[in-house]
Parts: sequence; C-alpha cells; structure tokens
Amino acid sequence: MKRLWLIVTVFLLALGNCSIGLAQWSGVELPAVTGSYGVGTVVLPMVDPGRPGIYVDGSSSKHREFMTQIWYPANKGVDGPKSTYTDEATAEYWLKAINTPGVDKNIRFKIKTHAVVGAQVVAGHERFPVVIFSPGLGTSYFLYQSILEDVASHGYIVVGVNSPNSALTSFPDGHIRVASDSEDEVEESKYNQEAADDLTFAVKHLRELGSNSELPFAGRVDFKRVGCFGHSFGGAASIQTGIQNQQVAAAIDFDGSAWGEDYKRPISKPMMIVGPSRGDKTLEVLWGNLPKSSYKITVNDSTHLSFSDYILITRALGTYQPDPNDNPNPMDATRAIQITRDLVRTFFDTTLKHANPSPIYRIGTKYREVKVEEKHEDSSTMSLWQS
Repeated sequence: MKRLWLIVTVFLLALGNCSIGLAQWSGVELPAVTGSYGVGTVVLPMVDPGRPGIYVDGSSSKHREFMTQIWYPANKGVDGPKSTYTDEATAEYWLKAINTPGVDKNIRFKIKTHAVVGAQVVAGHERFPVVIFSPGLGTSYFLYQSILEDVASHGYIVVGVNSPNSALTSFPDGHIRVASDSEDEVEESKYNQEAADDLTFAVKHLRELGSNSELPFAGRVDFKRVGCFGHSFGGAASIQTGIQNQQVAAAIDFDGSAWGEDYKRPISKPMMIVGPSRGDKTLEVLWGNLPKSSYKITVNDSTHLSFSDYILITRALGTYQPDPNDNPNPMDATRAIQITRDLVRTFFDTTLKHANPSPIYRIGTKYREVKVEEKHEDSSTMSLWQS
C-alpha cells in the first residue's frame, strides 16, 4: 500500500468543501515562534548546471531547476512586510485544480506568517548552522511554515527545497513544475533520488550563499554544520541525502518510508526517525542500520499530516476530514506542531550545536504522546523515556 500521500490533493478537497465561505473566513495565524530571534525570509531559485531538467509534465530545461525559500534569524521585533503563505502562482494552480466557485486565491493572505521578507540578519558575528528541508510528495514547503519559521527563530538558517517531480514547484516568473502522481516504485525511487540530489546541490552551495552580498544573511552561514530533515517523501529524501553527502552531519525523517538501497547498509551518522505508532518495514531496516546516538520517536495520537500545517488550517476553516485509514481523532494541531518543533530543534541542537542530549530525553516526559528510544553502542540496547 502506498504510504506517501498527496497532501495537496487532500488540502484542495478541504478548500473546495469549505462550509463557512472564504469571504467570511477570518483566517488563521501560525503559532508564534518560540526562539530568541525574529525571523527573516527570502525566496531563491536554484539551477544545477550538472544535470538536465526533465519533468513529469513533459517539459524540460537545459539545466535542472528547483526553488528554495530561506528562513534565518533576524532581530526580535523586526518590522516589515510578512511573507505571504503561498505565492500567487501556487494559489492559482490549487484553485484551478479544485474548480470551485467562490473559492478565492486571496485565501493565501488570510494565513498569517511571522517571517519578514528581506529582513536583515540579526546583528552580530555569529555564524548559524544550516538545516535543509524537503516537503511531502505533491506538496510544498509552504505547508510547513509553522515549523520552519520556529527553527529559524532558535538560531538556524533553514533552507526549504521544492523539487520538481516530487513537490509542487513555482518559480518567480510564474511557471510551475508539477509533481508526479505515479505509483510506480521505480519512478518514485528515481524522483526521490532527484529530490536528494537537489538537497545535495543546496548543501554544496552554502559557501556561495554565505558570501553573496545581495542576500541579507551574507557572512553568517556556517556551512560546516549542516543537517537535513523532511516529511513523508521529503523525509526519505533527507535520509538519502544524509547518507550520501559527507557534509551533512545528521538527518530527520518525519513519517516517510525509505527508498533506494543505501538505507539497507550500516550508516555512520546520527539520524532521527519520527512517526505515529505503526509498522513500516523500510524504517525497521533503517533503524537497525543507524549508529549510536540515533533516535526513534513514536508520537501517539498523531496522524501522517500532524507534522505540517494542514490540520491547523483545515480545522480553522471547519473542513478537516480525517483519513479513514489513519488516526481518526489526532491530537490538537497546535500541540502537534509544538512537538514537531521541539523534536527538530533539540535533535539539531544536539548534533549541530553539540548541546547536551538531555532535551531529547525530556521530550518524552514533557509530552505524554511521545516515546523516545535511543540507539546505544550495542544496537540491541535502547533507552526509553515516556511520560
């Protein structure tokens, strides 16, 4: 059974079934960031000259192109225009897909973010570690901004990557690359590797990004401290990137079945696997091959979509409909986002900032839904924390 869902399809159905009428909808604000910094953001297209661009819609480009949005620490309380939740081209694509009268593209202005467009990086000389994010199949980094903004507020530069063929990818000139809806395992494995290659390209160009004086965070990128994380299909791409790229020190997979062959062999760097309480044979194999100081996190009362903004937004709209094949009554969306934020931040604090790992342990006592297992030197021995 296919484990990686097309989240955008579900999101569109929710919009199309909006019972309150979008004209009357008051909107929703993403949960406030919890770090000591404000957040700035910029949008940046990337082109990889080492690969041709071949896309599922039948189009092509001489070189592989993909999109990034970058969130970074800014001064607390920085003023300026906030980032719009989605760009216009993506909103129009979604609306065309549902073809529902009365649904207005201006919904994108009713979901309030906290990142200030083009804000100057926080004053000082500190260089910040980088984490690269990959979204779920068929969706976009737009749908995870409650997590991405918060990670940046804790002193990280966060690079969201939309990879054509696996994510809905909109470019500044308005053209869109769509995602595959194929269920062919060979094709999906190929697209997952493409996404991993996009993450690797972004990692390799961190030095160039950090020295680009036109970017507001120039001179503040620590390209020696790099991690990857993602959700669903993007979680698998993050694991793949972590295995294949020596510059990546650690990776997190939020509820994404593993692809390819690399996860079937011993892995040398710490990783975290996060998901609901369910069996997944690929993740069992991955867990068996992870080194010490890796973690397996079970989040009870969650659903596949708990690790995104989806439930928060659709419940605010009054359109949330649980998947009958998943948890029919998941936890409160704000609490799920808080757990997701804490997991990302504490794992990367431990692996990239070399903090004491005790915050990871405390998550198991802070949240009754969370069970934490740590891989020890002896792979058959695990420590367990749960409230």
